[in-house]
Amino acid sequence: MATSINDLASAADLLVSQYPADLSATTNGLSVDMADGDGPCFAIQVVGNAGGDGTLDGHIEQSADATTWTAISGATFAQVGGSNITQAIQFERSSRYLRWVGTLAGASPEFLVSVLIGEQKKTF
Repeated sequence: MATSINDLASAADLLVSQYPADLSATTNGLSVDMADGDGPCFAIQVVGNAGGDGTLDGHIEQSADATTWTAISGATFAQVGGSNITQAIQFERSSRYLRWVGTLAGASPEFLVSVLIGEQKKTF
């Protein structure tokens, strides 16, 4: 397995778990199928405008069947309370399906958020 990605477009499996959206309540992102990936995963959480008074706690969950979900230890973004914040995390998965979960708290929280999940493509 390579230690770096020199051609991201062809070497990585990049999937969207949360398309850019204004969120005002706790949200489960889209399930993404990582069957074509291998090795450590990464996720990128991009927060644009933040309105209201609140916080966003994002993390990644995994599932063997895209029905029953469990949080992945260490796959947690730092809490967000403001605008224009991009974070990246690396983690290991043990199940085929992944999703982002964003927990919003506080008085009328509102966050513009998008999340990508990726992994190096399997090499044959």
